Amino acid sequence: MVVLKEMVGLKVIRLFRGVIDYYYCRGLPCARTWPRKPSGKRSPAVREGIQVFKQAGKNLPLISLIVRDAYKAMATGTRLTWKDIYYRGYMSGTLKYLFDLDQFTGEE
Repeated sequence: MVVLKEMVGLKVIRLFRGVIDYYYCRGLPCARTWPRKPSGKRSPAVREGIQVFKQAGKNLPLISLIVRDAYKAMATGTRLTWKDIYYRGYMSGTLKYLFDLDQFTGEE
């Protein structure tokens, strides 16, 4: 990461898209190499985490408006969004459902 004196123009950002990532960190303009997909095989734990995250995303539209409003209320006054709280709870196992959601979506 490199801290810049000032943020570069949009023309430069577009020119180096895919090579250099320009962003702000705590209000300071910064640059870094463009993030890359990790090479090599992923560990079984990482692959499992990806699958859990994928399943959480599939279940997100199934959440009722009442539950969604509750998540939004929990996120009020924090730096998190309601989706952040949902994903954290789902991924940590805090939000274990008492039924298999696949039975309602018709997936196996």
